[in-house]
Amino acid sequence: MAEVQPDGIMRQLLLANGLAVQTLRPARSGREHHLFQVVLIDGSVWIAKIPRLDWKDPHWPEREPIRALAIEAEAIGHVVAKGEAFPAVPQPYHLLPGDPPGAIMGVVAGSPPEQALFKHGMELRTLRNVCVEMGRMLATIHRIRRPAKPGVIPDLPGHDLSDARLLHMDFHLGNVLGHLQLGQGFRLVGVVDWTCAHWGPREADLGELGASLFATNPELLDDFLLGYRQASGIALSHSKVLDVLVSELERRLRNDPPTEPRIYNLFVARVEEWSRQI
Repeated sequence: MAEVQPDGIMRQLLLANGLAVQTLRPARSGREHHLFQVVLIDGSVWIAKIPRLDWKDPHWPEREPIRALAIEAEAIGHVVAKGEAFPAVPQPYHLLPGDPPGAIMGVVAGSPPEQALFKHGMELRTLRNVCVEMGRMLATIHRIRRPAKPGVIPDLPGHDLSDARLLHMDFHLGNVLGHLQLGQGFRLVGVVDWTCAHWGPREADLGELGASLFATNPELLDDFLLGYRQASGIALSHSKVLDVLVSELERRLRNDPPTEPRIYNLFVARVEEWSRQI
């Protein structure tokens, strides 16, 4: 008997939740979920997702898929409640109970700068501007303080929670969306993929960027921190940031080492360099 493919599973899940599908096609998926663009029978357009079974949140490896989606729904709710001054997020957001579970959500207009970078290349000046904008965007998200009753979003284990903020924890070039504007660079408008959200200290939210961008382009860290300071008036602790970056690279070298020797060696070199500065 042929194994049911992800698109077939998604169709079955939508039907089981009373949603009639007109068209469904795969979208750019991530490490944790299969994504699809869905047009329902009423003509409305959505993004739908179901979990990949081979990925685990490094900060909560035993987490169940339905919990991850509930975390995403709550994090998006916090951002939406803050109004239009905050980044666009995929809403409305609806959980789809099932085995596996899924979710269906509104579309955030735009494309990730990662796509432009890998497909066509990107001038260093444009990439630096993107990092400044990402710093501003994350500073805006970090205005959301941990409430007395934090809900389903977990606290980041092993960290000081005295001034805990909403952390995205998967913030990188593939999860921010925007538009390349002629003569104006890449303008960011929104952020997606909130399933790793936690409450914790601001600096902890830079770990993913440390591995995906700063390890290979360390000078861009200064641009990011500049944008963060411009939007928040707060200069993040440089030593705490480097500690987070080193910890994330060490975790990856230990648990998920890069297969490309050049990247592996860069990770090792950056751990040594940043450790000396802490």
